[in-house]
Amino acid sequence: HGTIDKFIGDSVMAFWGAPLPQTDHAFNACRSALLVQRQMDAMNEAFERDGEPTLSARIGIHTDTVVVGNIGSSERMSYTAIGDGVNVASRLEGVNKAYGTRICVSEAVFRETGDLFVMRPVDHVAVKGRRGGITVYELMAADDAGETGATERQRDLAARTTKAFFAYMDRKWEKALRTYTHAAEMYTDDRVVAKFVERCRDMLTNPPDANWSGVMELQEK
Repeated sequence: HGTIDKFIGDSVMAFWGAPLPQTDHAFNACRSALLVQRQMDAMNEAFERDGEPTLSARIGIHTDTVVVGNIGSSERMSYTAIGDGVNVASRLEGVNKAYGTRICVSEAVFRETGDLFVMRPVDHVAVKGRRGGITVYELMAADDAGETGATERQRDLAARTTKAFFAYMDRKWEKALRTYTHAAEMYTDDRVVAKFVERCRDMLTNPPDANWSGVMELQEK
């Protein structure tokens, strides 16, 4: 139920809630993202069978108030969305590259849909053009038994890393390190866990000052 806005190189921009209002726009966006990744997995299985290189797709989702309509001039006009919310969604897409995730959503999306999906906090990051930072979540699966439903592995990983992340943000780095280390032993290929094990060790060795906010500056993609 989304609107495909435009193709930008190898990217696709889409939005929900326009031209017709949707009360469940955030849910539909998350559902669509999971279906995209499910289809990517199926394509990659076929590519591997044929000995071809596989592909990956990164997705960022944010919900906000933006301007939507026919925007431009008499020479060139298009139906699109503009505003800070569009910028945030684009930055969230780039966050995936730094953390090895596939779908990153904002805290605003988590607040609207968190009880319908399995999500975990990834980090508290700075977004260009905004003061302070935002908590970024990874959308892992739907919280049901459907085609995009969560596996036991996903539920366990989300629970462990959520507990560890909030211990980390509370400056309880020993507790966070124990939890992340245990998760690292079970999920050796998870880059989020590996990154925080290293970071917690650094915090214990070189504790930050009282003004530490936990906001991470990410390099531009």
